[in-house]
Parts: sequence; structure tokens; C-alpha cells
Amino acid sequence: MPIVIGAVFLFISVPGFVLLLIETGEDFGGLDLPVLAILGAGVILGLIFLMNGLQLCSEPGSLLFRLSHGRIFR
Repeated sequence: MPIVIGAVFLFISVPGFVLLLIETGEDFGGLDLPVLAILGAGVILGLIFLMNGLQLCSEPGSLLFRLSHGRIFR
């Protein structure tokens, strides 16, 4: 379930975040920074949920398990 929640957060937040970073115009009326902060928070939450879901779904001993738990060289 965390993978689905993270994917939905990223699907909703990333396009608007990237578009707002690329297209900075004069017609935003001062709303560009608050909207950028909200979309940035959505991207961060999406990545956190996605990482948590990958940790829950990985098998012990696999490469994904070692990468997601910070045990790369053990």
C-alpha cells in the first residue's frame, strides 16, 4: 500500500513541480513560492512512501533489501 500512495503522490506532484520550476513567469501573482513549497512537500512525501514500500516488499538478502536498508557493502 505505501508503494501505491507514494506513486499517487509523485504522479500528482512531480509534473506541476517541474513545470513550475521551468516556467517562471510574471503572471503568478506571488503564488509561485507557496505552490512550489506544497508541490515539493508532495514530492518528498511520495519518495518517502515509495522507499518505505520498497523496504516492506524486498526479500532479505536481495540487492533491493540491501540498498533500501543501507547495507550496501555487507
